[in-house]
Amino acid sequence: MLHLVDDLMAIGEFSERSGLSAKRLRTYAAEGLLAPAAVDPGSGYRYYSPAQLADAQAIDALRQADVPLADIRAFMRQPSREQLDAWERQLQTDAKHRQRAIALARYLLAASKDLLFPIAYPDSKEEVMITLRTAGRTDIGQLRENNEDAIVSSDRIALVADGMGGHPGGEIAANAAAGVVPAVFTGRSVDELEAALRAANWAIRDRADAQPGLEGMGTTICAAGLLTDGRLALVNVGDSRAYLWHEDALTQLTEDHSLTAELIQRGELREEDAPQHPYYGVSTRGPGVGPHVEIDRRTLAIEAGDRIVVCSDGLFNELSREDIANVMASGRHIAAIVDTLIDSAIAHGGRDNVSVVVAEVAA
Repeated sequence: MLHLVDDLMAIGEFSERSGLSAKRLRTYAAEGLLAPAAVDPGSGYRYYSPAQLADAQAIDALRQADVPLADIRAFMRQPSREQLDAWERQLQTDAKHRQRAIALARYLLAASKDLLFPIAYPDSKEEVMITLRTAGRTDIGQLRENNEDAIVSSDRIALVADGMGGHPGGEIAANAAAGVVPAVFTGRSVDELEAALRAANWAIRDRADAQPGLEGMGTTICAAGLLTDGRLALVNVGDSRAYLWHEDALTQLTEDHSLTAELIQRGELREEDAPQHPYYGVSTRGPGVGPHVEIDRRTLAIEAGDRIVVCSDGLFNELSREDIANVMASGRHIAAIVDTLIDSAIAHGGRDNVSVVVAEVAA
């Protein structure tokens, strides 16, 4: 259906009437969720029709419920009450998981500090002797005015959090995650590590609600935790990454949650062109951003000599995978590996904060 020019609204007016910021509207347009009704070919100005107001608000309502962008895209093409009912049931299930995670965090934080270190559990079939040796560092880089990254480097966990929301919000969110996750995680299971990340999400949101000026703050999190059975648990949200160095080969263990990563996965953008994309670096998930956070999780077997690299995007935006692999192949001590990776990223431009934690599996 064609719209008369007089009926169309510039993006500023549409933003005011819909209650959505212009930035959010551009994000939805980039994701193919809400294309402008018209675009001036000369100026590039975007125009929307009054008929799109309901769609815009429906899309935003679903995002507030933390429905993934890809699912919203499919739903808007073919809306159904059944899908809305399914999402509502999922939210109810998630609420139960949240209650259990809060109870777990309350118990652990109130218990003896001994629980925060590796312990043996009655259901363990045998004592596992695998441990982690870790080294980590975070650097402000060359262009940023403050460092919004935070790391955890211990014999139980390797974690990198990359704050979002600007100073001071990004720093606060990242440091909250770096404080909560290792306090909750004791090595029981990947479920526990996921619950720790959810507890961090609620802690960040509670802080934002309580302090003016912190609205919208959030953080990426990538955490690798050693389980008592000798496996590795891995959780991530956002575009901080984990790699595995095993038998002289580097494997990426996580997927980025960003607009450009989704475009690459759909074959609409080449990886080498991503840094020039206008939405490069825009995350689609992050603890603190919404009441519910979608978390990727997995467990994997590890062997003595394996090395796990957890890093912020300040590393891999400057260094290629081949560059990282070449540093890992040097066989140097993990502390030297960390320094070389960070120093190389800074030498290549250092346009963002850069953080790296390397964990070595030791028997």
